[in-house]
Amino acid sequence: MDNQDKQFSIGRFSVTKPVLVNILMITVLALGVFSLLTLPQEQFAEVPFYWVNVIVPYPGVSAQDMESSVTIPVENAFAGMDRLKQISSTTSEGLSVVRVEFDDGIDDTLFRSLYQDAQTRFSQVNLPEGTLQPILDDFSSSDFLPVIEVIVSGNISYQDMREQAQELQNRFLTIPDVSDVEIVGLPERQIQVKLDPTLLSSMGLSVNEVVRSLSGENQRLPSGSLSTESRQYLLRTFGSVEGVRDIESVIVRRSNQGEGLVRLSDVAKVMDGFDEEAPLSRFNGESAVSLKITKVVKGDSVAIVDAVRQIVDETQPRAGATLTLFNDSTVQIASSLSVLSTNALMGLLLLVIILSLFIGFRNAFITALGIPVTFALTFLVLDQLGQTVNTNTLFGLVLVLGLIVDHGIVIVENSYRLQLAGVPRHEAAIKGVNQVVWPIIAATGTTVAAFLPLMIIPGTIGKFLRVIPLTVTIALIVSTFEALFFLPSHYAEWGPRRIKQEKVGKQRFEHFINAYQHALAWALDRKGRLIILTLLVTAAIFSLVGGLRQDLFSAEDYSYFNIEITTPQGSTLRTTNNVVSAYEKVLLDKVGGGEILSISANIGGNEGGAESTTQATITVDLAEMDEGRTRSIETIIDEVKRETYYISGAEQVLFTKAQTGPPTSADFSFRLSGDAYEPLIEAAGVLGNTLASIDGVENVQSDFIAGNPALRIDVDQDQATRLGIGVSTIASYLRVRFEGQNVGTLFLENEEIDMVVQFDNGGTERFEDLQQILIPTDDGRLVPLSSVATISLESSIGSIRRVEGKREITVTADALTGVDQNLVNDQIVQLWDTDLRNRYPSVDLVVGGEFSDFSNLLIDILRIFVLGIFLMYLILGTQFNSYSQPFLILLSVPFAFIGVVLFLFVSGTPLSTTVIYSAVALAGIAVNDAIVLISFINELRSEGKSVAEAIVEAAGTRIRPILLTSLTTIAGLLPTAIGIGGYSVVWSPMASTIMVGLIFSTLSALFVLPLLYASFYKDTRRNA
Repeated sequence: MDNQDKQFSIGRFSVTKPVLVNILMITVLALGVFSLLTLPQEQFAEVPFYWVNVIVPYPGVSAQDMESSVTIPVENAFAGMDRLKQISSTTSEGLSVVRVEFDDGIDDTLFRSLYQDAQTRFSQVNLPEGTLQPILDDFSSSDFLPVIEVIVSGNISYQDMREQAQELQNRFLTIPDVSDVEIVGLPERQIQVKLDPTLLSSMGLSVNEVVRSLSGENQRLPSGSLSTESRQYLLRTFGSVEGVRDIESVIVRRSNQGEGLVRLSDVAKVMDGFDEEAPLSRFNGESAVSLKITKVVKGDSVAIVDAVRQIVDETQPRAGATLTLFNDSTVQIASSLSVLSTNALMGLLLLVIILSLFIGFRNAFITALGIPVTFALTFLVLDQLGQTVNTNTLFGLVLVLGLIVDHGIVIVENSYRLQLAGVPRHEAAIKGVNQVVWPIIAATGTTVAAFLPLMIIPGTIGKFLRVIPLTVTIALIVSTFEALFFLPSHYAEWGPRRIKQEKVGKQRFEHFINAYQHALAWALDRKGRLIILTLLVTAAIFSLVGGLRQDLFSAEDYSYFNIEITTPQGSTLRTTNNVVSAYEKVLLDKVGGGEILSISANIGGNEGGAESTTQATITVDLAEMDEGRTRSIETIIDEVKRETYYISGAEQVLFTKAQTGPPTSADFSFRLSGDAYEPLIEAAGVLGNTLASIDGVENVQSDFIAGNPALRIDVDQDQATRLGIGVSTIASYLRVRFEGQNVGTLFLENEEIDMVVQFDNGGTERFEDLQQILIPTDDGRLVPLSSVATISLESSIGSIRRVEGKREITVTADALTGVDQNLVNDQIVQLWDTDLRNRYPSVDLVVGGEFSDFSNLLIDILRIFVLGIFLMYLILGTQFNSYSQPFLILLSVPFAFIGVVLFLFVSGTPLSTTVIYSAVALAGIAVNDAIVLISFINELRSEGKSVAEAIVEAAGTRIRPILLTSLTTIAGLLPTAIGIGGYSVVWSPMASTIMVGLIFSTLSALFVLPLLYASFYKDTRRNA
C-alpha cells in the first residue's frame, strides 16, 4: 500500500513541488493583470454579419428605372455565389443598395475569400453612364453603433462650422482604433454657376453650350510621354480652369470673326457656396453638424472616448462654436461593467463567508485563492484569442464565479475530512485530490459539454451571446487545472495545523447530517409512492409553460428616445422643417430641467439610403437614472405625446426607444412578396388597417414608400425635330433650371468640389409657368415647351424593396405589454387564408416578427441542447462504464428546469432567448452534485455494503460538498440576480434562472436521485 501511495500522481506532484507551484501562481497572476489592463473595453462583443453591401448612386433617376438599369444587373451578378444565404435590395430615387448575405456558419477567412469574389463579380457589371462612384463594403455591428458623437453647434456660418468639423475629423482619425469619422448634417461645398435666364435668352445661348464649354475647359488629360536622348517626360494637358476666377473667364461663344466673346461671367454668377437643398441639423435649436465616430473591430471604446474628450477639451476654448459630446456609448459600458463588477465582488464576499462557516477561514482562503488565479488565466487566454472585456465576457465570469471553486471545495473538503479521520495533512492533501480527480474532470467535461455547443447557435442573437460560452469554457478548464495542480500544494503548506474535534458549529452540522440521513432512510422505505408523487408534481409544474410570457431579447434601454416624423409625400424641406420646429419648441422648454439634457434634430433624413424632404428625426437625450432623472423613459414619452398631440402637418409620428443588445425584429412582421406592386400595396394597406384596429397593437407601419407626385413630360419627336430641338436639350435645360446639373469637379484646397450649373431664380411654382417655359435651341431660337411636349401628372414609387428577385412590402407593428402575439398572428393568418389570398392570388404572405424569430431560435437552441445532453451522456458513460447511471445523473436536468418554470411563472419574467440560453447552460451545472454522489455510492457498494446503506452513508458524507458547491454558485449569482449592485434586465434574469434551477437540482440530488438509484439497483455487489 505504501509503495502504491508513493507512485506518481497529480496530488503527490503538487504537494512535493510547492516552490514551482507558487512561482507559477505568481507568474500567472502577473500576466493576468497585465492582460486585463491591456484588453480593449467595449459594451458588447463585435457581431460579424457576413454581409456585403453594394451602393450605387445614380442622381435624378426614378426608383423604377434604377431597379431595371442598376439593381437587377447587380443582383444577377451575385447569383450563384458559394455559401449564399440571401440577396436583397432597396432601390430609391437616385440610389440602389444591394445586400448580399452569406451563411452564418462561415468564418472570417472564408468570408474574406467570398468578399473578394463579390468584388470581382461586381467589377464585371456594366453600369449605365452617369452613375457616380459605387461603394462595396462589408458590414458589422460597429457600422451602425457609433462609439460617440461630437456635436458642433452655434450661430456661426456654414464655412466656419465646416472648417471646425473638418479639423476635428482629422484629429479624431489619428486616435488609435478609430475606423471612420462621418460628418453628418453639413451641406456639401459646391462651386455654383448661377445662370441668368434673361441674359441667356438675349444672347441666344442654350444651356448645352454653357455645359459643353465649362466641361471642356475643366479637364486634366494624360497625353502620353516624350522621350529625348537623356530623359523621358510625361505629357499632361490642362484646361484653363484652376480656380473660381478661371470659371468666370471660360469662353462660352466666340463670333465667326473672333472679335465678339461671350464669357461665363457675362451670363452667370460663380460662387463658392454650399448645397442649398441639403438636409438640416440642429442641436438645442441651433444649427449644428455631428461627427459620428466608429471603431475598428475589437477596438477599445473607452480609450477612444477618453481621447475624444481630451481633443474636445483642448479645442473648446478656441472653437467659436459649442462642442458637445452626444450618444456616448461608454456611459452604458461603464454602467454595465460597474453593475457586473460590483455584483461579482459582492458574490465573492458572500462566497468566502459561506466557505468560512463550513470549512473554516483558512480552508476558505485556500479555496477562494483559486478565483483570482482562474480569472488571471482566463484573461490571459482571452487576450491571446483577441477578445475584449465587455458585458458578455464579464457575465460569463460572474456565471462561473461559484462554479470555479466547486472543484476546490470538493478537494479541500475531502482533504479536511481525511485530516479529521487522523491522516497527516500532507497525505490528506495527496489522497484528497487523488480520490476525486476523475469525478472532477467528468464534472468539468459535462459542464463544458452543456456550454460549448451554445457557441454554434445561428443568427444575430447567437453571435451576440457567443463569447459567453467561450469565456465559461476557458474559466472552467483553467479552474480545473488550478484545483488539481495548485490547490493540493496550498492545502499541504497552509492548511489547518491541528483539527479541533469539538466545535459547536461542527456539532450542529453533525445533527443536521443525522436528521438528513434519517429523513432519507424514511424516504427510501417509501420510494415508490414518493417517486410517483414527484413525477406528478413535475408534470403539473411543466404544464405552466404555456402561460409564460415571451420576449425575444430583453435589452437595456439607452437613455434617449427618438421622435420619427414623416410629412405627406411631396412636402418640401421647408414644410417638414416647420413641423419639426413646432416639436422643438415644446421640447426646448424642458432642456436643463434635470431629465432632458439636449435635443438633436435632423430634417431631410435618409429614406432607404436616399435623402428625403419628408423625413425627420428628433433625438431626445436623457439623464441617467442615478444622475437626476427620476422617471422612466416610457413616462417621459407619454408626457411629450400629450403635450404635442395638437401639432399638425405630419402624416406619421413615431416615438421609439433605443435598446442595447443585438438588433431584433419588430413584435409583428408580415412580409408580402410578388412581381407587381399594385396588389402588394393594396394587400399591405388592408393588413395595416387590420392591425391598427386591434387593441394593444401600436406603431403600425409599412416599408412601402410612395414617391413624390411626378410630372411626366412627353416630347413630340416630329414637332421637336422640325423646330431643331432634341430630347436631351429639353431635359438638360429643365434639369439646370429646377435642380442643377453637375458638370465635373474642381480640386481646391486639397478637396474635390462639385461644380453645379443652375438657374439663379430657382424653380417655378405654378404648373402653367412650366408649360410656357422657353427652351433655347443651339441656333439661338426660343421654343415654348408646350409646343414640343405634353405634360401630365402621375404617381411614382419612392422605394422598391426586393428579396430573392421578388418585390416585397413588409408591414410591422409593436405590441403593448400583455398582448398575446400568437393570437394576433393567428388572426392575420386567418384573414389572409379566408379573404386576401383569393383577392390577391399573385401575392405571398410570410409571417415573421419577434414571435416567429423566437420559434425558430427555440428550435435551434433545442438542437444545441440535445447535442449537449448527448456529449454529457458520452462523458458520464465513459466515467461510470454504465448505460443507466449517466441516465440517472441526467435526470437532475428536468428537476432543475422545474425551478426555472416556477421562477418565470411566479416572478412574471418573460421566457426570452437569454433565459432559455441560461437554462441550457444550467443543464451542465445541475449534474455536478449527482456525479460526486453516485461516485461515492458506487465506492461503498464495491466495499460490500447494501444499496440502502451505501446511499445513506454516501449522502451523509457528501452533503457538505454538495451544499457548499451549490451555495457558493448561488452566492456568486445572488447579487446579480436581485440587483444588489444594480439591476440588469439582461443579466439578472439569466442569473436568477440558473440560481433557482440550481436550488431545485440540489434538492433533487439530495432526495430524488437516491430514491431513483434505489429503484434501479438491487443489493448486489458492484465492482469498483
